Amino acid sequence: MVNVARIFSTLGNSDSLVPLAIKDFSATGGMTAGSFVTGKEEGQDRFIDETGTEVIWLCGIPAFKWLFDNTVFRLMKLDSKFDARNLKDKDVFEKIQQYAPDDKVKSSLSKIAKNQKMFKNTATAKFVVSTAMTIGSYIGLTKFKQKYTEDKIRKNLIAEYEASKKQENAEKKGGENISFKGLGNVVETFAFSPVKNMWILDGAITGERLKDSRSPQEFIGYGIKEAFTLCFMYYAGDKIQQVLENYANKKHNKSIGLDAKVLEEGNLKKAFEDGSIEKSLNEFKAANTSKADLYEFLHKKPDNMIVKTAKDSGIIKLYKKTDKIDTRKYIDLEEVEGVSKKVEELYSQYQKAVAGGETSDKFFAGVKKLKRNAILTGLGTCMFALGIVTPGLMLLKRFTANDDTEFQTKKIIRQQLINDGIIK
Repeated sequence: MVNVARIFSTLGNSDSLVPLAIKDFSATGGMTAGSFVTGKEEGQDRFIDETGTEVIWLCGIPAFKWLFDNTVFRLMKLDSKFDARNLKDKDVFEKIQQYAPDDKVKSSLSKIAKNQKMFKNTATAKFVVSTAMTIGSYIGLTKFKQKYTEDKIRKNLIAEYEASKKQENAEKKGGENISFKGLGNVVETFAFSPVKNMWILDGAITGERLKDSRSPQEFIGYGIKEAFTLCFMYYAGDKIQQVLENYANKKHNKSIGLDAKVLEEGNLKKAFEDGSIEKSLNEFKAANTSKADLYEFLHKKPDNMIVKTAKDSGIIKLYKKTDKIDTRKYIDLEEVEGVSKKVEELYSQYQKAVAGGETSDKFFAGVKKLKRNAILTGLGTCMFALGIVTPGLMLLKRFTANDDTEFQTKKIIRQQLINDGIIK
């Protein structure tokens, strides 16, 4: 059975790699198709570049992190699932140990507590090593791709030349006139966010592509592509969604800032209808006196609607298949506070709507519709920009500039073969 709530929650999650993957698939398809328009060799070159980069981009850092976890962390007998950001606040870390979900986790936390500096350094090393190895993999792919394409072009040009010589001999005998035509806070900010890991990786890929460009044609093409990629992969989608969320708030008096899963499922709606949400909000406010107190509240009040909403939003991670909080995972308490404010705002709008004669069903149907539209519009706009507009602009530049239609690398290699006397 299709879980609509989970689908929209994932698509609207700025920390999920799924929306990035969808955008990148559209970009890969558009860029590859556009390159085949200007010639088979260039299309194949682009296909290797785009698909190879996509695999490295999506799988490289997670794969190398997994390798690091199962070698270095295992040899040091440290729990790789523990988030080093949990060590920032001494009082919160004490609560983390206190509320460990089982003895195994409690034991691993005890060892980390005794070796905090070593754990922090190992976590930092994991981030640096996995990122560096992924960048190195991409550089290796670039070198392989360029050599493969250039060797293939040389082979094709020589074969075409030899075929044309045979054709010339046949023409002399047969008298036909056939012409020949050529084919045309680094660790904290970035280390623990999969999406922010990608920022670094994309920055390195952009630099490598521009540095190793084989011609001005390729340099300008990559410049256009990478500018659009960095904008619409990371920045524009969230901004479009924020604009639509602000529009929903002002125009329809409906706040859609909560996670789609929360809005799609009926638990929050029931809490609004029976008024129990007020108790949850008051309990949360009373507990929010310090970070340690708030952290403890999350464990002591699992039935509180704000706590449940934070869990459904993915801000609070659960231990295996239990209702217990996985204390190894980092909980951004400011995000939890943000959930409370969003729930309070939506509840205020709900009360006004119901007082004005709107039914609960109609109110939440409107909220869900606005949230879905915001997610799909943001994602769809980025896919269109990356898959259609970007390759379209690159082709427009190629076809409108003087003598820029043919693959420049092929043109350079042809001239080299002529200079070497291999072809004429």
